[in-house]
This record gives sequence, C-alpha cells and structure tokens, in this order.
Amino acid sequence: MRIAVTGSIATDHLMTCPGRFSDQLVADQLHTVSLSFLVDQLDVSRGGVAANIAFGMGQLGTRPILVGAAGAAFDQCRAWLDRHGVDTDSVRISETLHTARFVCTTDAHHNQIGSFYTRAMGEARLIELKTVAD
Repeated sequence: MRIAVTGSIATDHLMTCPGRFSDQLVADQLHTVSLSFLVDQLDVSRGGVAANIAFGMGQLGTRPILVGAAGAAFDQCRAWLDRHGVDTDSVRISETLHTARFVCTTDAHHNQIGSFYTRAMGEARLIELKTVAD
C-alpha cells in the first residue's frame, strides 16, 4: 500500500535579530507601525508540512507520494526529495507563481514576527486525487 501525503510545500527563511522588537515600538503610535530590523543570521531551508512528513517517511523506506503545489523553482527541492525516497510525480508545478514561503524573524527574547506567502500552494486545489490513487 502506498501513502500519499498532502499539504504544504514551502521554503523557510528564518532570521534572528539581536535586539528586541519592543524597543522599536512607540506606545502612542501603534496605529501606524512601520518597522525594519537588522538581522544577523539567516537560515533558508526546505519546509512545508507535507514535504517534511514525506521526507521523514522516505527516510523510513516507505516511498510516500507527495501531493501539493510548488513554483517553477522547485527543481532542486524535487531532486533532493527524490534522492531521499519521496515520489514527487504528483507535485503540481505552477507556471507563474512562486513556491510557498514562510519568513520569520525572532528577536533576542524569542518574540517572533512571521509571514506566510501561499501563492503556488493555492493551485493544489487543481490536483485530482483520483489520478494520484490510480
């Protein structure tokens, strides 16, 4: 029996800021927040719940089927997943949108500001699961 794993395929961009976010906030001006932080560390990694679960299952020798949507720049990630035991044939590749991306900045006190860009992931609704099962 094959197992299909559905969900997000993303890239994570994790940054650290040596200061505190709260030092940049002005109490009586919270209605017009415009902030910029100097970060001293950036880690870019493969992410997405489905991709991570499929990777783990691939490492256990189960050869899961990854079902989701990604952008045109998915080629390197696809090759890496394939090498690690994941069947990526059911990943839909968007011709116009970027792969989902999570961007998170963490300050010195472990407060976080995060953003999630979904775009290509939205095309997953166009995947026919019946064709995956066949």
